[in-house]
Amino acid sequence: MNIRPLDIKGTAKTPQINYSEENGLIEIKGKSIPENHHTFYSPVFEWLEDFAASAPDNTRVNVYLEYFNTSSSKVLLKIFKTLEDISMKGKSIEIVWYFEEDDLDMKECGQDYSAMLNMPFKMIEVEGG
Repeated sequence: MNIRPLDIKGTAKTPQINYSEENGLIEIKGKSIPENHHTFYSPVFEWLEDFAASAPDNTRVNVYLEYFNTSSSKVLLKIFKTLEDISMKGKSIEIVWYFEEDDLDMKECGQDYSAMLNMPFKMIEVEGG
């Protein structure tokens, strides 16, 4: 299966988002407070359409966000729901939500997403930086 690469470089306001076919790993890292979330995330949703058509049997999604705004939280849910749809078609997809030990807001966000999804969702606490 050849899934085209996804490699979006992070900035001060947008997260790094990439996919490694070799590792079956999607990573979302950084901050998500884009000026226009639709413009920023459109390529991600286009890529997800392609990914859905030929997703590997096992995919891990590592999410390590320092901060995101309300519009980004809605976009993240839409990404997760798209991945959930793919998992319902027999693909194994696990979301791993990383949060710093003293960041209760991020922990709660992860718990909220986990409650809204019917797929594996793991929470991992890491030491603050």
